[in-house]
Amino acid sequence: MFLLVGPPASGKTTLLLEVAYSYLQQRKRVWWVCLPAQKAYVYRRATENGALLGLEVLTSQQLYYRLLAASFGLKPILTGPSRVALVGETLISGEGPLPSPGEARLFTRAIAEAKRNGVAPQQIPPLGPEARRLQKVYARYEELKTVWGRWDYDDFRAGALALLEQGQVQLERQTRPVQSVESASWRSGSAPIGLEPDLVVVDGFRELGVLELRLLQALSVHVPVWVGLPEAPPGLSPNATLPPRPIQTQTYRAQNPVSEARWVMRSLKRDLALGYKALEVAVVAPESRIPALLTLADEYGLPLVDYRPRSAADTPEGRLLLELLELPDYPTPSRLLAVPDLAPLGRAALERSLVGNAAIARLAAELGLYDLWMAWLSRLKSPGEEGSAFNNRSTISQQSSLAWAEELLDSLPEVRHSPRRATLMERALEAHRIATGPDFRHWWAALLAETYEPHRPPGGVALLTPTLASGQRWKKLYLSYAVEGAYSTGEQEDYFVPEEWRMGLEEALRQAGGLLPKRFLGRDRLLLQELQARADEVIITYPEASQEGPLEPEPALVGRHPPPYLPRLPLASLLESAPSEGYQPPLGSVNLGPPRVEDLRRYSECSFQFWAQGLIPLPEALEWWRQWVRELRKAEKLVPARLQALSQQFSQAEGWMRHHYSLLGELSLGFRLQGQGLEAYLDGVLRKGSEAHIYRFVAPETPPKEAEEQVRGRWSERWAAGYLLSAFKGRIRQVYIWAWPVLGEPVLVYGKPIEKVWDSLMHLLNKTQQVHSRYKAGVIEPNPGFRCRSCSVKDVCREGRTG
Repeated sequence: MFLLVGPPASGKTTLLLEVAYSYLQQRKRVWWVCLPAQKAYVYRRATENGALLGLEVLTSQQLYYRLLAASFGLKPILTGPSRVALVGETLISGEGPLPSPGEARLFTRAIAEAKRNGVAPQQIPPLGPEARRLQKVYARYEELKTVWGRWDYDDFRAGALALLEQGQVQLERQTRPVQSVESASWRSGSAPIGLEPDLVVVDGFRELGVLELRLLQALSVHVPVWVGLPEAPPGLSPNATLPPRPIQTQTYRAQNPVSEARWVMRSLKRDLALGYKALEVAVVAPESRIPALLTLADEYGLPLVDYRPRSAADTPEGRLLLELLELPDYPTPSRLLAVPDLAPLGRAALERSLVGNAAIARLAAELGLYDLWMAWLSRLKSPGEEGSAFNNRSTISQQSSLAWAEELLDSLPEVRHSPRRATLMERALEAHRIATGPDFRHWWAALLAETYEPHRPPGGVALLTPTLASGQRWKKLYLSYAVEGAYSTGEQEDYFVPEEWRMGLEEALRQAGGLLPKRFLGRDRLLLQELQARADEVIITYPEASQEGPLEPEPALVGRHPPPYLPRLPLASLLESAPSEGYQPPLGSVNLGPPRVEDLRRYSECSFQFWAQGLIPLPEALEWWRQWVRELRKAEKLVPARLQALSQQFSQAEGWMRHHYSLLGELSLGFRLQGQGLEAYLDGVLRKGSEAHIYRFVAPETPPKEAEEQVRGRWSERWAAGYLLSAFKGRIRQVYIWAWPVLGEPVLVYGKPIEKVWDSLMHLLNKTQQVHSRYKAGVIEPNPGFRCRSCSVKDVCREGRTG
């Protein structure tokens, strides 16, 4: 095993990539082992100069799977929530009350730590009743797991280690023929197992555990293994040591956390405007500060991406189910709002800031919703609870909790057909093996929070916790809230085995397993060193005080002397500027060309939208009926030859055109009515003595009422009617406006002819003149409103979002 040691940012990854390239250029396979959060970063670094063949980036757990897959030694996996549930089953098999989910988590973590260090149940020091209880629970857990025929995450590591230490391994230089598990049953314990890679690289870890180092050393007997670490593990000598590199670091202090967070948002926005790519910048913050930063990112319009792992409780379906499971114990406004029937009660509770069963019950009685509230309470209580509606059923068995769980899931439209329903029900099955009644609800809710939900975050500026930032580098990094205690590895004494009964790391590594190493090893030092070197340029900020009081900066990050205050940056959010200081586009007058009446209508609604959309090329693909109307307007008169041509071009309208040819043939099509300096472009016009008929074609299958509303919403036909009656008094006495759906029958607008210039028509005639004067002047001004939601140029306008 080649051990490469160097402080953070010393060039370990660059050197390891060069080693990997040398193998890849010879068409050899390379496995790169790193933390899950680093996989995308490693692929980006490796492919900076082009595509690669033969490189595969794996996590440690995937490495174990791949090694065991070669020996057909894989077993079904015991996932995180199943592991907690199995420990819960183990706890109820002993004496004492029903365990809580928190107690099961405590034992689960203790068992995981023991297995991570190769410590068997009998090797745990029996120092007291709780340590002896851990021994029993650990041993019983292993028995139940064996009966189930499953492996937890640590078993895969142990299995891969045992396989490698047997020594029956050979490097596979050529592709192995595909074999089924049945055809491989001839393998004996001494049969050699083929390994796929020609090189294994391990990078991005701050430290490696006892069994992990043993596994890599065993693997290095068969395959070259290169490991990069910031410090050599005790008892191991590095093969190469890299010197530290200088890092450009700037440190600032803020008056409070809000001003610090807003400054980071403004600086990020400036970086992106200056040409930084979103993947070249990152923000690191304590996990408790991430929700506030995400909220501010929406205000500033920044593509800040949350990379934290998610559980089933973070999905819409899981969050809704969790709210309902916790509602009977402690109703809150948010939980009430999750139930549509209880939304009025939830809004009232939110307005009055009420929580708790007693307060909500009084409020429900005051609003006349008490019966509804009690009905939902009984519905959300599981069988066996006092007041549960399920208790009124004739038969209640041990399966009642599962039946209630299925009914609850099927009653939620968001969950009923969701692909996550099976996962939610699986957690209910695990909770059912442990508890019933109210404890069943508590366990179900707890297991939802333990269920990992895979997700692939979109590209953007990464918002990371210190752990997620490990092993990655950027061009620029903002390390915020650098106060004392905010960045820590969380070293603390164990509940079961105290620190004085644990061994030093060097002794644990020398024994190669079977001992619990000490927990207090000063890991914070490595973490803080790493955070200071995660980018070419690191900006460290911290607040001097919060609402709780003064805050002390972290000396290892900030230094001993107070840094300068945050420099001033330009405003980057609309909320930061006064209303009078908002952005105003430099609008002027433009030449809009000769107007049509319908252009004036669109201009009056929003002159900026009318002007900007006129600069955008119209799509060439029109609906067939609009193409038909366009060709009809060009014809001016529908003569038989033109009818024949249109029938061939629009075969779907041939029968309809021939049926209405007596009317269509009389119309003056595409008629341009000019007057008062304006022009109305009409689909069709027909004059019969003192009557004028104006036709407007609309989409096929448009209902008569909707067709009439479409024409009444336009200006051209109504302006033409008012102009004809006022300009040609005596000669034109009646005007008929028709809305004619293509393939349908004409619909008379208003249900009667227009015989005089009504007040609404006179208002329209006057308004067109007023709008025409502004149109000729070329005045362009945005007019924000509901139309902005569907406007195609709102990003150009920049005022639409306020409308």
